[in-house]
Amino acid sequence: MRQHAIPYLALEKTAQEALLEDVSQRAEIEACGVLLGRMDTDGNWLVEQAQPLQNTAGSPVYFEFEPGELLETEMLHSGEVIGVYHSHPTGFPRASQTDRDNMQRVNQEQQIPWVWLIISGPFDAAFLQRARGSLEAAPLIAYHHFDREGLKNIPIHLS
Repeated sequence: MRQHAIPYLALEKTAQEALLEDVSQRAEIEACGVLLGRMDTDGNWLVEQAQPLQNTAGSPVYFEFEPGELLETEMLHSGEVIGVYHSHPTGFPRASQTDRDNMQRVNQEQQIPWVWLIISGPFDAAFLQRARGSLEAAPLIAYHHFDREGLKNIPIHLS
């Protein structure tokens, strides 16, 4: 990854559409899944697709992947899982302490270079009308926990 500049997260249209569909179908709980794509030579995350995964917690304020489903997805898409996404259906527009702890554990302790994307709700009819297939009007925030700099917001580019 870059030494000085913060890398960015680029979301292709197909990924945006998949994310919108997932949060609209699971509007009452935290929708969650993985981001598929690649990292470029500058350490930017280039997301081509979003793969929804089951939230075994079934909660509006917490998500938990089913370990077998996550492992199967990682094996099926070997080398393509570059991040995690989840929603905050209650509209909380930043990472919770649980989110922050998970980011530090995965990024720093386990040395997995995933980016973390949070989409904030509520995911009602007005949200879907504003979105119209794009996340431009959605409250989005992305993070990564760097070794030296700690937790940082990651700029998001919608393509």
